[in-house]
Parts: sequence; C-alpha cells; structure tokens
Amino acid sequence: MLNKIDKIMLGVLPALFALSLGLHWPEGKSAVEPELPESVVIEQAEEPPVVTIPDFGSMVDVKAKKSAFFNFLLPMVQQENDVILQSRRRIIALSLQSALSEKDQSWLADMGRKYRIQDVSAFDKMFFEALLSCVDMIPASLALAQSANETAWGTSRFARQGNNFFGQWCFTPGCGIVPGARPEGETYEVQKFKDVAASVRAYMHNLNTNHQYKAMRQLREQRRIRQEPFTGADLAHGLQAYSIRGTEYIEELLSMINSNKLQQYDLHGQG
Repeated sequence: MLNKIDKIMLGVLPALFALSLGLHWPEGKSAVEPELPESVVIEQAEEPPVVTIPDFGSMVDVKAKKSAFFNFLLPMVQQENDVILQSRRRIIALSLQSALSEKDQSWLADMGRKYRIQDVSAFDKMFFEALLSCVDMIPASLALAQSANETAWGTSRFARQGNNFFGQWCFTPGCGIVPGARPEGETYEVQKFKDVAASVRAYMHNLNTNHQYKAMRQLREQRRIRQEPFTGADLAHGLQAYSIRGTEYIEELLSMINSNKLQQYDLHGQG
C-alpha cells in the first residue's frame, strides 16, 4: 500500500524532472502541489542479515549453480536499491519545498558529500540535478551479470575469502587480498568486506560516484528525463572503463544478461 509520500511522488515526479531541466511540461499534466511537513523523513530499510556464501564450486549442474547464484545475490541487490530509492524520494520531496529546515539542509549536505557533489553550500536547481543524477538505482540484471563475471559464478578466491563479489580494489596495505598475478610495483589489493551485502553496497556506490562511470549515469538520467524504464543492457554501454577488456567486456555482460534472461528483474522498484 502506498503511503502519503509515495502518493505525492507519483504525482510530482514527471513534472519535476521536466521543470528541473528547463523542459516544457504538456498541458493537462500539471504537477500536484504536495502537502509536505516541514521536515520530510523517509525511514531507511533495515540492513539484510549476514548470510553464508553457498558452496557454488561444488555444484556440478550448471543450471542449478546459476539459479542458486542469482537467488543468493538478488535479494541483496534489491535491498540496496530500495535504500537508494528511499533517499532519492526524499531528495525529490525536499527539492519541492520552498524552505528547508536545518535538519534537512544538514542531511542534503551529507548526501552531497557522500555522492561527491562539488558544491554543497547552496541547495539550488544545479545541486538537486547533480545529486539526483547520482542517487539512483542500478538495474539488477547489470549487478547480477557483473558479479557472475567477476567471481566466476561465486567461486573465485576473492568472493570466498573476501566477500568481494564485484572485483573492487583498495589501496591501503592490508585492506584486502593481494592478487597472485599483480604486476610488480603495483600496490592495489582486492578489497575484503565484512559480508556480501557490504560488497553490493560498495559496488553500487562506486558506479554512482566514480567519474569513470559518468557515461552510465548519463544514460540513466536520459531515461529518467524521458520517463522511460531502464535496464542493465541499456546502462552496460556506459561501463567500458570497468574492465581493461573494454568493448569485449560489455559484449560479454550483454550476452550474460540475455542468455540468463536477467532483464526480468530490472523493473523492481523503478518509479
């Protein structure tokens, strides 16, 4: 059941995106004037419980292994997307208010710093546009395909020993696992996480903040402006910098998404 804030957002989202980008909104589709409290607060979802990684390497049936992998990872991907979308709805709600409380200003500034927005001193149109381009969901099909690719379906040493399901690096000595094939003179390690959910969280934050993935965020933002859903296949084209294999890596992700019919998971939570 939709709560009051959800109903408000359904009424104002399309017009907000058009108006915030200086676009004309068609007649007959006027935005609803929301009745918002002074301080808009949306409760954060609880973190998922820590779960044990299944022994994917012992599964000889390929179809069963893939099914187990997706069933294991998908709830964590959806949970983190829900958290991100809750923050996004709050940002949109606050952007519509004529005045912001100190509490809301503090929260927005924290979000701006978290998502690496350069100027968090003024909560104007440019600030909200920049923040909303970053605070958005990652299609589940893309996360599942990248994870399967990076971990060889959950069997890699980094997944099993470090809960790292997306190949994230770190650069402080002792922060992770030293790759056996690391070139001489390099200092990076494959990061260790306390659990797989933390790896999912770090992966999504990386895609939403790293300058190398700006193209992916722009593809997503363009879909939002046109009020169109987006899939992992749509956004994969913006991730050539994720792997040194470039275009070959993107083609591999697209093949994994299509062959495993992963796009069926992409509409969860979009709106």
